Amino acid sequence: MKKLFFAILMTFISISILHGQDKVRIYGQVTDVNNQPVDSASVWLKQNIDSLSIENKRKIFENSYETFTDKNGFFSISVEPGTYYCLYAIREKDYGKTKLEYWAWNIPIYKDLEINPRYDRMEIYGINGFEPQRGPFNTYMIYFRPMSLTKVLNLPKKSKSDTINIAPDSISKEELNVAINGIKTKVVAIDKIREYIRDDKYMFAYVIQILKPEESGSTKNETELVNGFDKITIELSSKETSELGKGEFFLKKTGR
Repeated sequence: MKKLFFAILMTFISISILHGQDKVRIYGQVTDVNNQPVDSASVWLKQNIDSLSIENKRKIFENSYETFTDKNGFFSISVEPGTYYCLYAIREKDYGKTKLEYWAWNIPIYKDLEINPRYDRMEIYGINGFEPQRGPFNTYMIYFRPMSLTKVLNLPKKSKSDTINIAPDSISKEELNVAINGIKTKVVAIDKIREYIRDDKYMFAYVIQILKPEESGSTKNETELVNGFDKITIELSSKETSELGKGEFFLKKTGR
């Protein structure tokens, strides 16, 4: 009987150990525009899209994991491996009053991954990207929707306009700091577009074209976060509103 009990116990321990090994960690530090840590900030990680069925796509914006930063702005979440729809961070008492959120999109968490949110009054929302289908395949097209808290707070309470205008009127190359896997890259084109959102309403967004950094010689990035993905980081410092925002997106490489 003791032998049987011991065998069952060891089986449960083994299962627990194996299950624990299946977990990976996403961690980092949340800071403000002055690089000061933000304590008690909420960090939410939304749906693992690898395991989300077509029928449950409507649940893609539901939180899978959430936590808070400590007094030094640090957070850590143990998660199931997968590609997650997005992560966002904000101290809730700041939201819509003094700050807007940080967002990261299409996050491949297959090993421990560090993400360092930084947020202020300019939200960089809905980042997406692709590689144009023509040679020499050395650029990415990156879409994002910048949203200014100053403009949000100054919106007319009643407006007949079909466009919610909370983006900078224009963005110059000097106002953008764009990096791929931490390597600063060149912005070669900027275009403003009008995006349909819902209920016959539109917002303004931008599409930028950026050069990929050289992948040979001394400039080769030896610290790729996830095999097969490029991490795109966008920082916008708006001269028009004197606001700063940061957002990130993991773009799956085409293999060329």
